[in-house]
Amino acid sequence: MDFFAKPAFICVFLPIAASPSSQVRQGSVMSFRKTSVIVVAIAATLTGFWLYAGSSAQGSDPTAAGIGTADAVQVVLRAGKPTIIEFGANNCVSCREMKPILHALAQDARIAVADVDILKEREYIGKYQIRLMPTQVFYNAQGVETGRHMGKISAEAILANLGMTPATVTTDAIKPKAAL
Repeated sequence: MDFFAKPAFICVFLPIAASPSSQVRQGSVMSFRKTSVIVVAIAATLTGFWLYAGSSAQGSDPTAAGIGTADAVQVVLRAGKPTIIEFGANNCVSCREMKPILHALAQDARIAVADVDILKEREYIGKYQIRLMPTQVFYNAQGVETGRHMGKISAEAILANLGMTPATVTTDAIKPKAAL
């Protein structure tokens, strides 16, 4: 089914299934309520599956470093650069809001950035002790964890965790703007 067919299916058949039956007309309001609750629960479940399938079918957004799997975390760490690994998901609003910041930081050749979708790489939730999305884990150039942050974070705070300042970064996207 295409994008509009699923909601149309629910909108067309839900009123038919929930319409008053002959039992309701005979005074059995309780039966109608039970049927309505069941139909609404089924519709909510189908809608949930439809939304989840739609989000996973869209595919993941390429990450800042072009790395989309958790196996690449070790590859990024071996690059010998200060590294930011963000653990999140495509359906997480805060994670999506972090993408432009990560993309801007990835423009600096001295910083490695990787974004791991923990809904696709669930085994890394326990391995990296992820408790909240997004979680950013910071590593120094030797691959040693230097800190972590849960939730949204500014580019300046990320750089501070990496031991850098906006003035030392080569990308213009995160440098402080000169006062006019």
